[in-house]
Amino acid sequence: MNVYVRQLAGALVTAGHTVDMATLDRDPGAPRTAGMRASRIREGLRLLTVSLPGAAGAAKEDLPGLTGAFAEVLRAEAPRPDVVHAHYWLSGAVGRELADDWRVPLVLTLHTTALGKNLRTRADEGLEPAARAAAEAELIARAEATVVNTRTEALQMVELYDADPARLTVITPGVDLSAFSPPAPGGDRRDGSRPGSPGRPLRVLFAGRLQALKGPHVLVDALARIRADAPGVPVELEIVGVGTRRFTAGLQQQVRELGLEDAVRFGPALPAPQLADRMRRADVVAVPSSSETFGLVALEAQACGTPVLATDVDGLRTAVLDGVTGRLVPDRDPASWARALLELGRDPEALARMGAAAARRAREHSWERTARATAEVYARVRDRVRIRHGSRRCVHTLER
Repeated sequence: MNVYVRQLAGALVTAGHTVDMATLDRDPGAPRTAGMRASRIREGLRLLTVSLPGAAGAAKEDLPGLTGAFAEVLRAEAPRPDVVHAHYWLSGAVGRELADDWRVPLVLTLHTTALGKNLRTRADEGLEPAARAAAEAELIARAEATVVNTRTEALQMVELYDADPARLTVITPGVDLSAFSPPAPGGDRRDGSRPGSPGRPLRVLFAGRLQALKGPHVLVDALARIRADAPGVPVELEIVGVGTRRFTAGLQQQVRELGLEDAVRFGPALPAPQLADRMRRADVVAVPSSSETFGLVALEAQACGTPVLATDVDGLRTAVLDGVTGRLVPDRDPASWARALLELGRDPEALARMGAAAARRAREHSWERTARATAEVYARVRDRVRIRHGSRRCVHTLER
């Protein structure tokens, strides 16, 4: 989500708008007093970092209790914008207060919803609380416009939250094509060998938050099945990302118990250039999520010319063209993923064909295009509430 906010904000500034991004400082060394620090990122783009008592080192579960104080600091110290665009439900709670006080429109992008996640989450994986779902319903009803990533997400908003279709706008995310790009023409993607060559493993990359929703454990179980059912087919899995200590430790223990230490590598979350390099080195980028409103990682991988293997759920159906830019797996059963990986590993021609198609498709998705569509939403909601300003300070973006 933070990638989305930063890229959208930058593209809006390039288009001539002025953007403030507001975020809560949760660093353990953050100031313990209420206040705001404004830092200039580039001309027209600032980061407003809010510190609060109790925010330093705060856990995710503590954040709902801080939204009121967060809004109070911004109300006192931030300049009044023309539009408040809130990302995620917690930021939505802040945005609603500020939009009401400043008498400006509220635009909402939830990125994920409680009811949407709970549809595909088992009880033992941790369901989202009813309080979050209720807050999201209130925000959707209050916002002048809600931006969703796909038509599937729009339908879900109507069915699960009784959203007004007239206030929903589908805008697909972009991809940073300057960072995520295929290998240079004539350049070697990896070492010149192909999947299926003697001794050459299929190289699988998982990039994302380490949590049950994202499904890295599904891939580990799938590798164990491949090793048991097709011992002559080598597969390597690289997992890059961060998660809670508990989940990460459990994932590492799973790897040890299955005897996969030689096949699974862990790495930290990576900045875009290094992540793109990893994607270019991989044969397949795997996205075994139980729910995604879009799946930005899937689009970034395709921009690198790497096919995507993803769960056949909501936004991933839009992000990945099944059989064209990758493959969709019908469920999160490790056996299904093992079969899909084996099929791809045995068909290097299909991998090459899908990789080329993926790169072509990704070029259709730029952040400039996303920003233009978003700015049109801002203009529409400003007209709706009869606000007219000469400046183009039109966004006050709130980060989680």
